[in-house]
Amino acid sequence: MQIGLHIPQDGMNYTEIKETVLKAEETGLSFISFMDHLHASPKPDQQDFLECWTLLSALAADTSRVRLTPLVLNINNRNPALLAKMASSLDQISGGRLVLGIGAGGTNRASRQKQNGFEYEFDAYGVDFPMKPSTRIERLGEGLEIIKLMWTTEKASYSGRHYTLREAICMPKPVQKPYPPILIGSTGGALMMKQVAKHADIWDYMRATTVNDLAKGRFILKKACSKMGRDPDDIKVSMRVTGTVDECIEKMNRLENEGLDQAVLVAPKGMETSFLPELSSKL
Repeated sequence: MQIGLHIPQDGMNYTEIKETVLKAEETGLSFISFMDHLHASPKPDQQDFLECWTLLSALAADTSRVRLTPLVLNINNRNPALLAKMASSLDQISGGRLVLGIGAGGTNRASRQKQNGFEYEFDAYGVDFPMKPSTRIERLGEGLEIIKLMWTTEKASYSGRHYTLREAICMPKPVQKPYPPILIGSTGGALMMKQVAKHADIWDYMRATTVNDLAKGRFILKKACSKMGRDPDDIKVSMRVTGTVDECIEKMNRLENEGLDQAVLVAPKGMETSFLPELSSKL
């Protein structure tokens, strides 16, 4: 089982994030990941929040081994052809360490901020964000088709409901062949699982935390893959693991025994630098 660290950027500056990431690399963790949001939570007018892709680009140069994962990109925040170009460039800069984590975009965090008197972050930034989930999922499906075309063809052309390309060139191609692993984040709904079964190398089972959740997720994944004619064993399953170091180790042991492929650790906020040395001593 691969183990990585998820670092919410809320209220952190680059020096703090870099220190945490380098400790994660020193600890031997496999990957680090960040959120793709535009406002910090819970007080966006009082907290810094470094943009995900810029942050990953800086860390690509400041690290040497850990894989770099947005967990997960909101398809609505960036044109998918441009995203493919950005991802190819990051894979080159990092020497082939990108995992492209992506999703359809959600409203939970923005809704909580709205209740606190702040605008939805996508409205505040003028981002075209369809409120209908099925429309966002359609965009995700088209976007992933475009991204793979950009990564694998000399000139990419595409005509869909949401996006159009005409002989777009993406050079250089990614280091990883045929392209970087694609991780899709989803809570397990049928429309999203169709995209997971079609495109994903890794499924991040969002909001799942227990052994029972993992068993349920395996069933959902198997059902979705059977409809697409794909072997579910080809898709790794990823889940969040939270708590103290001892609690996280206990949870990871139980989940690994049940076949979890990837554990995404989330340290208590503000305790990342003390969490990692203790974790290293007990793994």
